[in-house]
Amino acid sequence: MSSRTVAPRLVDLSAAALLWRRSKQLALQANRLVRWAATPERWPRPLLAPARGMSVLLASHTVDMARTDPEADPLLEAGKQHNVRLAAPAFDGLLLAPDRPLSFWRTLGRLTEQAGYRYGLSLRGGCLTPSVGGGICLVANALFELAARQGWHILERHGHTLEAVPALEGALWGMDATVAWPYVDLVVAPREGPVRLGARVQGGKLRLTLHGEAAPRTRARLWSEDDAVVETAEGPVRTNRIVRRVEEVGTGAVLEERTIGENRRRMLNPESRKRTCLTCGEAACHARVEVPQPGSAAS
Repeated sequence: MSSRTVAPRLVDLSAAALLWRRSKQLALQANRLVRWAATPERWPRPLLAPARGMSVLLASHTVDMARTDPEADPLLEAGKQHNVRLAAPAFDGLLLAPDRPLSFWRTLGRLTEQAGYRYGLSLRGGCLTPSVGGGICLVANALFELAARQGWHILERHGHTLEAVPALEGALWGMDATVAWPYVDLVVAPREGPVRLGARVQGGKLRLTLHGEAAPRTRARLWSEDDAVVETAEGPVRTNRIVRRVEEVGTGAVLEERTIGENRRRMLNPESRKRTCLTCGEAACHARVEVPQPGSAAS
C-alpha cells in the first residue's frame, strides 16, 4: 500500500489556497449540474412507486442514528439526527429499477437552512467542521450498504477520508459513502426490478426497506481484502478494498466478482475526534465556522 500523505487540513491552508479550493469546488458543482441535464438517464428525477404491487419484502437495513462514543459534540449530534429525520422522507416510496438508478443528490436536493436543515458534523478538507446538513452521510452510508449487500450496480461511490466515528466492532470496515453537493454523489441501481425503497426514522433508528414483485434471483457476499494500516506524517492511515461476489440463487453461478469500494482513511484518536470548530480554538483559521447556539437570534 502507498504511504503517500493525505491532503492538507483546512487549518493549514492560506486564504489564497482556500479561495483556489473553493473555485475548484464551484467548477465541479457546475460540471455535475450540466451532466444532470445532458444525461438524465444516469441521474433521473425521483419518481414515487405505485401505491399497490411490489408487496414482497426483499431486504431491510437498520442503523442507530446516535453515536455511542463520548467524543460526540451534543450540539452537532442533535443537528445530525434532526437532519436525518428531515431527509428520510425524500427517499421513502421511490421507484427504482435497473434503468432508473438512485442518485442521492438528485433525490434529496441541496441542504439549506431555508429547507430546515441544521448544523451537524461534516468532514471537510481534513478537518471536522460544522455545516448545514452535516451528518447526512448517515443516510448515504445506509443506502450504500443496503445496495451493496443486495448486489446492486454501484455506479458512483466515494469513501470518507477521515475516521471521525469509531468503527463498529465486528462490522465490515469501509461500508460507507460520503457525499458533497452535488458532485460527490452516491448512485446505485437495482440488478433486478422494479423495487420500492422505504425510508423511515423510528425510535432513534433509520430503517431502509426494499419491496419488489418477487423474491430476488441473485444473492451477494462481501468481504475485505488488502486491509492495512500505514504511518504517514498526519498519523495512521487505514486502507482496504471491499470485494463482492454476486451469485445466481439456486445454481450458484457467479455473475460478478469485483471490487466495489476502495478505502483510504486517516484514523483519528479520541482527542482528535473531539476537535471541531467549536473546540479547536484556532481563531485565525480562514475556514472557521461559527455555529449559532440554540435560542440565539441567529439560530
